[in-house]
Amino acid sequence: MAIVLAAIIIWLMIHIYVYLPKKCNPIESAFIFMATSIMNNMFCSIITENLRWAVPYETPEGFTVLILQRVLIIPLLFLLILHLFLTVRSILGKLLLLMASFGIVVGMEELCMYFHVMKYVDNRWAVPLIHTPLLFLTGLIALTLFRPVLKRGVTMR
Repeated sequence: MAIVLAAIIIWLMIHIYVYLPKKCNPIESAFIFMATSIMNNMFCSIITENLRWAVPYETPEGFTVLILQRVLIIPLLFLLILHLFLTVRSILGKLLLLMASFGIVVGMEELCMYFHVMKYVDNRWAVPLIHTPLLFLTGLIALTLFRPVLKRGVTMR
């Protein structure tokens, strides 16, 4: 059931992304997706392996959902959030968007606990409080630092 839900979430996010008004070109979107995916994998590895704040269950379904969450679901969600962040003009809208991204991370963790994918041992609320701004800032920094290069495009010789 957890794998089906993960596939539905991925399908829904791809359709939402296609219909969003875009302020980024596809190269920038791919770069943001890769940067948030790498940061998400590093953060999840630190949480599970080094700090032991979360322990994954040793089931094949659990490993599949963890891989989908680390590589696709969370980076796609933050790609959508960063696109919306670029389109929203007001400070209140941007703050609400940051709070919504916090809610999304908390929701993903609750789903992982509900479907017996991950068991959070310590610092239950520290994980989303660190995870959300980390991914959000990673996407923004990657976009602002590399946007001039990505706007020009890359020429192959």
